[in-house]
Amino acid sequence: MTPGSTVVDSPHPYYDEQAGDREIRIRSLFDSLDCDNRGFLDADAILDGFLKLTHLPAHTRYATDLLARCDTARDGVIDFEEFKAYVLEKEKELWDLFAQINKSGDYRLHPNELESALKAAGIRVTRDDIEEFIQAIDTEGNGYIDFQDWRDFLLLLPRETTITEIYRYYQTSTQLTPDAEVIFPHTDEAARNAYKYLAAGGIAGAVSRTCTAPFDRLKVYLITQTSYNTSHKIAASKTVAESSSSSIVSAMRNIYSQGGFRAFFVGNGLNVMKIVPESAIKFYVFETAKTVLAELTHSEDKNAIPVGARFVAGGVAGLCSQFCIYPVETLKTRIMSTRVAGASIPSKPSSGAAPRSFVLQTAKDMFRANGIRAFWPGLTLGLMGVFPYQALDMGIYETLKVTYLQYMNTQAMADKKTGQSTQPNVLVLWACGMVSGSIGASSVYPLNMIRTRLQAQGTPGHPHRYNSAWDAAKKTFQADGVRGFYKGLGPTLFKVVPSVSISYAVYEFSKRSLGIS
Repeated sequence: MTPGSTVVDSPHPYYDEQAGDREIRIRSLFDSLDCDNRGFLDADAILDGFLKLTHLPAHTRYATDLLARCDTARDGVIDFEEFKAYVLEKEKELWDLFAQINKSGDYRLHPNELESALKAAGIRVTRDDIEEFIQAIDTEGNGYIDFQDWRDFLLLLPRETTITEIYRYYQTSTQLTPDAEVIFPHTDEAARNAYKYLAAGGIAGAVSRTCTAPFDRLKVYLITQTSYNTSHKIAASKTVAESSSSSIVSAMRNIYSQGGFRAFFVGNGLNVMKIVPESAIKFYVFETAKTVLAELTHSEDKNAIPVGARFVAGGVAGLCSQFCIYPVETLKTRIMSTRVAGASIPSKPSSGAAPRSFVLQTAKDMFRANGIRAFWPGLTLGLMGVFPYQALDMGIYETLKVTYLQYMNTQAMADKKTGQSTQPNVLVLWACGMVSGSIGASSVYPLNMIRTRLQAQGTPGHPHRYNSAWDAAKKTFQADGVRGFYKGLGPTLFKVVPSVSISYAVYEFSKRSLGIS
């Protein structure tokens, strides 16, 4: 069939129809949706229309969005002229994307073409996923998608005509009951890919923490140095001297004198042992929490949940990960604060003691002193601090990333690059992590500082004892005032900002490599 008069600018066999035929076709479609012959379409008629065209139900939100897009008169319903204007515009958009995906030019979308388009948009799919996608649209069972099937399946989709939105609509629609009740597949997906999320999170934590280990060492050193002594007799000259010794430069010199460059990595092995499960749990719980919240907020996609839900998901992830690894965090802090006052760090084991024996001995000493409770000092304070910190950190990061993606997809639409979906590069992820990490760490730093002192109490580096978190806060204020609650904030930010940035970047790229989103 040769190209003739078409609905769209690009001629193709399926649009070789005259204007009159086109008008009849659109009128017939409108009448089939207007079952009660009222002369207009409302939300119920549109929802029924999804079943008529695709044999699949649709979420109520799609009907609401379609009404908003078509109802130019703003009277709450769609008349024929409004419907026709929408159909003509939508068919043009659908053909543009269809032609872009159809590299072979045979007016048929084949599995390899769809797979390439989805991968270009950052959506990892298996061959089975592609076949199921085609089966949902290919009403004739040809094994490919022609434009008529493509048009009918997507005509009432009011979202942007991108492969990302189309595949998201397909996933959502195929998980709906005939009564339009949503059955979200993401929970099963999260469970099925649990090991991938855990692996991606663990890799991200190990890489980021090792890269920033010296800053963590410096932070603990500064936090555990106090301006008060056990008898609370503080001479002015001594206060000045201790203040000077706690400066960043002096602290770095003191740490270096204890073992050279290796001294800055004291406790990093234990740190990695802690951060791998912590980061793995945090990111997995975050993804799972987003899925649950997507269901509760009736969002079609876990990455499209409201901003507030992202903050809640981040806070829950922080609580779970912090609780699970808190004993290791306490052990690490005590080891680092013990080394503060120690001599040098031998490059070879002395007296037959391996470095790991120091970790075990510290754990035994803690258990003998206070039993299992010795590993949980300041837990309540820690959980109080980690919820807002992770809520701000992960919530802000996710919001910035999603906003960037939405902006880039909008730009792609404006540039007619409708088959593409821009994935954030490492610099974008780094920048998002810098902003979120800085805000999160600064906002709850006083709680983190008091928690660290509770964990380090009684060690050579911090010999003071506290009756409670309130006692630690009171003594800190008496010794250093408000500024005392922010000791070590500089090194913390120097550690947190690159650490968070590296962690998010590694996590995102690990997810892409593992084929999850």
